[in-house]
Amino acid sequence: MWGFILIGAGAVVAGILGLLLPRKELAAVFPLVIGAGVGVVALAIGGHGSTSQSAAETAFLVASALGFVAVVVSSAAVWIRLGHADGTKGHPGAPPPPPSDRPAL
Repeated sequence: MWGFILIGAGAVVAGILGLLLPRKELAAVFPLVIGAGVGVVALAIGGHGSTSQSAAETAFLVASALGFVAVVVSSAAVWIRLGHADGTKGHPGAPPPPPSDRPAL
């Protein structure tokens, strides 16, 4: 059990560190790493000592749901960090800002 917990925790730490790096090329990969890490940790904890098949299936379902939530939350953090929170930045068809909103040089 502890081995899988440490593997999952390592994936979570690596994913968080990847989100904090300044390079943006691989930003979409790190939420998947975080979600996988959370899922492995939850599966290791929830599946430990389960003797019935239904308990193991429930642990797998809960671990999958927690991993999915971790992916969604960390993907939202990536989206905000890359500057897409207002819905216009990064879209090629977005109009330029009005002249009054441009920064002074």
